[in-house]
Amino acid sequence: MRQEERRARTRAALLKAATAAFATRGYDGASIDAIAASVDLSKGAVYANFPTKLDLYFGVLNGLMDQAERRLDRVAESLAGSPDTLSAALRYFGLPGDTEHASLFADLWRTAADHPAARTVLDSYLQRRQAVLGKAAIDGGAAPAEAMRLAGTVARLIDAEMLYRRLGQVATEEAVS
Repeated sequence: MRQEERRARTRAALLKAATAAFATRGYDGASIDAIAASVDLSKGAVYANFPTKLDLYFGVLNGLMDQAERRLDRVAESLAGSPDTLSAALRYFGLPGDTEHASLFADLWRTAADHPAARTVLDSYLQRRQAVLGKAAIDGGAAPAEAMRLAGTVARLIDAEMLYRRLGQVATEEAVS
């Protein structure tokens, strides 16, 4: 195996381990030592790939944002077809990794309060989400002002559901109707 392949495998293993650690313990509670040990690597191997813990966290956030974009596509498709905000919001879920995704997002909100760079990532996502959902509502026939209201409502329902899922409570449409 070539050096580049080994390095790519090491980075992938570290990102997977860090994702689990940050989802379980949050940014502040996860340790580089524990992440490295979980994949039988040294702390030095982590720092050879990610100069700081924050860099490792941003590597995890990149994957989280990719997942969020795919999930938003599902929500937008639902919102374009119907103004039912709850049904649209719940389309964000129902994929493998929902609990981990919700945990990482809940931690991102908390971490964004202390780290301006994390706040930038979160704010950028929130702006993209509003634009995607607003466009979907317009595509579904809503007037611009109504579309932005629908987008905001769906976004807040997604955020609330993530917090409930972080606590291990999963909503269903029947339970909340």
